Amino acid sequence: MMKLGFLQVITFFLLITNSRAQTVAHVYRFDNNLEVAQPTCGPDLVAVNAPGSCAVAGNAGNFTEDVLSCGLQRKLYHNNLHGGLMYANNEGTITDTYTIQMYVKNVSWGKIRTRIIDFSNGQSDQGIYFKDLAGSPDRCLDFYPGGGAGPCPFFNANTYYLLTFTRNGQSGKMDVYVNNTLFVTYNDADKRYVGKTGTPVYVYRDDGQVTCESGEANFAYLSFANYFSDQSAVSKTYQDICAVSSINVTADFLINPNPSCGNGNIKVAYTGVLPAGSGYTFEWDFDGATILNGSGRGPYALRWTTTGTKSVSLRIINETCGNAIINIKKTTVTFPDVSVSVKQDECQIGADLVINASNGTSPFQYSLDSVKFQASGTFKVASGSFRIFVKDANGCIKETSVDVPSTGAIQLRTLADTIICLGQKVQLLTTGNVTDYSWAPADGLDNPSAKDPFASPVQTMEYIVKAVKGNCSRQDTVLVTVIPAIEVSVSPDALIPYDKPYQLFASSAQLNGISGVKYSWLPATGLDDPAVANPRATLKSSQAYTVELSTPQGCKGQGKVNLTVIPPAWIVLPDVFTPNGDGKNEILLPVAKGISSLKYLNVYNRWGEVVYFGSQLSEGWDGRIKGIEAASGTYVWKLEAVTEDGERITGKGTVLLIR
Repeated sequence: MMKLGFLQVITFFLLITNSRAQTVAHVYRFDNNLEVAQPTCGPDLVAVNAPGSCAVAGNAGNFTEDVLSCGLQRKLYHNNLHGGLMYANNEGTITDTYTIQMYVKNVSWGKIRTRIIDFSNGQSDQGIYFKDLAGSPDRCLDFYPGGGAGPCPFFNANTYYLLTFTRNGQSGKMDVYVNNTLFVTYNDADKRYVGKTGTPVYVYRDDGQVTCESGEANFAYLSFANYFSDQSAVSKTYQDICAVSSINVTADFLINPNPSCGNGNIKVAYTGVLPAGSGYTFEWDFDGATILNGSGRGPYALRWTTTGTKSVSLRIINETCGNAIINIKKTTVTFPDVSVSVKQDECQIGADLVINASNGTSPFQYSLDSVKFQASGTFKVASGSFRIFVKDANGCIKETSVDVPSTGAIQLRTLADTIICLGQKVQLLTTGNVTDYSWAPADGLDNPSAKDPFASPVQTMEYIVKAVKGNCSRQDTVLVTVIPAIEVSVSPDALIPYDKPYQLFASSAQLNGISGVKYSWLPATGLDDPAVANPRATLKSSQAYTVELSTPQGCKGQGKVNLTVIPPAWIVLPDVFTPNGDGKNEILLPVAKGISSLKYLNVYNRWGEVVYFGSQLSEGWDGRIKGIEAASGTYVWKLEAVTEDGERITGKGTVLLIR
């Protein structure tokens, strides 16, 4: 769907463009030609070479393909070096008030200057240029001889720009827009950059006074208009430049619905941009349809009586010059029809619905809810009323309905698959409309001929129930999964470190694949989570645990584990020792458990001086300092030792020496 902004832009260019109008806009889109956009009356562009001695590559330009800034790849016009385009300006479209727009990409800058617009018919160097700035690959805008204008340098090669040059004849000022941004406002009070009726305007072609100031560019769009454009008009053009530069919506129209499903009735409405009474003739061709109402530009109500692809064409002719534009669109007329057959017998519940479609466009799709469609026209259904939907390849949907009577066939449904514990029983509750039932196998059943027998199998068993009524029979199955006696695998009894986490685990091979199994460890003392399979125990004293596994069906199993805590290693010194020669408590020795070696033992006097150093567990301080008896009193000690597990521990304290 065209954007509203695009239609508004095109309206500017096509409003009353014949000789009786005041507003004139000539648009060129370079679709493999240099013609003015039809059906506008206006001059075609002419490819021209620059005057002077510049070498020209055979011709002024050629048509090529390029990818626009919006991503669209299309045909456009490329002017060769020293070539350009001539706009005749016979009607005086470009005088002192005008808008010239071009959607262009510079491919090669040429020499120092690249001529953009020449109003002098090639007789003067006065004009608008891209100008070189020493040391930069980019270009500036230059109003010669007025000088540079706007940010400099600014323009890159190989970049598409929408350039808008719009001049206000009353103020003498020209606004230059790059894309949708005002680049510069230039004061042209001296009227250097105005056109004259009958004097051609040249684009990208240099003059004969100072020659060879040319470049190469790709043109996707060019327009000449005799009005001044404000910011909003330029912004609208740039917003939709991909569509504006590529699509002529003058002859656009809407077909609704498309496709036509059911009766061949279609409405055709003109959606182009030409206002009513603007000097154009509308010629329609409806491919044999009956016109129910409508004339001129429409809208029309039509009807076809045959199916298939139809063509609707609109030709718009400019009454002033005879220029015309034609637009052809396709529509599809389809009358899908549906037939439904119901296939059932006395032993079948419901029926097979077989749907057949015709008179539409294949392939067909089928549905019972108008949402989910399938390629097969066969549905298995129960008795009741059903709506049938058939959709053909054009998206046309035909609906009908059908009733499926009940046949009194056998109805049978037994218990859904279930799980029990070994030693439990379950009743196989069954619904049905007969009196004759039989179950197989009989193992574990209290009554294989009952409708709802009790089952207590010793292993997993699939039971089949069969119901019989006359010559018809039906069967259903139920799987009874038996959980055998639960054997719990649990962590073995273990010696564990003091106050360090120890991983426990519990599992049962009989519960593999059984969901909802619960775990309970008792007591919870020292466990991080007693309700999981694998908790961690952190203990300071030995503990016995019991774990119970249970299923939603009530099956249970237990396991036990004993954890014995290894006491921690320690090393201390006595609080008092008496080196007095009585043979008792003469040496200050460490008292230790679980210690493999002593790194050091230091004893300090009250001034912090070391009075004893030792590194053997079997050696100690005899109360002498360098062979002299130490004075009675309190001494400080520090030590570091290594446990049998290789862990380093330290200690400190005081000891009282008594003589």
